[in-house]
Amino acid sequence: MNKWIFRLLLLALLPAGAVAQDMGKLAEAVDKEKAVESVDKEKMTEAVSSGEVDYEKAYDAVDKEKAADSVDVEKVKEAMSTPE
Repeated sequence: MNKWIFRLLLLALLPAGAVAQDMGKLAEAVDKEKAVESVDKEKMTEAVSSGEVDYEKAYDAVDKEKAADSVDVEKVKEAMSTPE
């Protein structure tokens, strides 16, 4: 379940086409406990129960405000920056 939460947060919060230069730093930018709390587990289970992911239902299962609060924007910027 945590992998789905992380992926959904990235889909919801990163611009289309964005590529992290440092995936480790990007992962560290998310407070996993807060991220887990942002997900309605019943709705998420329903979204992935058919063997395929219903991305619209999965997206709707996430409280976007709580999810955004779980991300350290400065760490994301650092992970997304191009090394000099």
